[in-house]
Amino acid sequence: MNQSGTIGEAKFASYLNTIGYEVEKAPSRKFYDWDIKATKGSKVITFEVKYDEKAYYWAEKRGTPTEPNIYIEYKNTNRDEDSGIIASKADYYIYILKATEDIAYVFDRVKLCDHLVNASYKSVGNSATGDDNALGWIPPLSKVIKHESYITKIPM
Repeated sequence: MNQSGTIGEAKFASYLNTIGYEVEKAPSRKFYDWDIKATKGSKVITFEVKYDEKAYYWAEKRGTPTEPNIYIEYKNTNRDEDSGIIASKADYYIYILKATEDIAYVFDRVKLCDHLVNASYKSVGNSATGDDNALGWIPPLSKVIKHESYITKIPM
């Protein structure tokens, strides 16, 4: 996992602790099911967590500083197999945007995935910001949060 992934997971785990959840992190091996498992009493919820340090940077470069796109991985190009949001089994997909105050956008993972699969968002590789081993959709945040899968946003 890259450092920004670790930062995002730590931030979200800390938030979950403050609202009374016990947190378990995913095993440190190839594991697509979830990044964080949170338990409170008999309630168990799983989360896929992404932390995007560059969305506002790229929006600024495009001349749309308040209109960031987000990157949602769906395919590992080295292995030619599903990855990211499609391979995950998490209940929720958390997308944290680094800003003056980081904001976590919380999505129902299945609804968001269905929306992305059926929409016509541009798909790109991750060579500019990742390991150059994946494809992902880059929808504008404003369009995705208008979709029914948007749940809430949490200041981090």
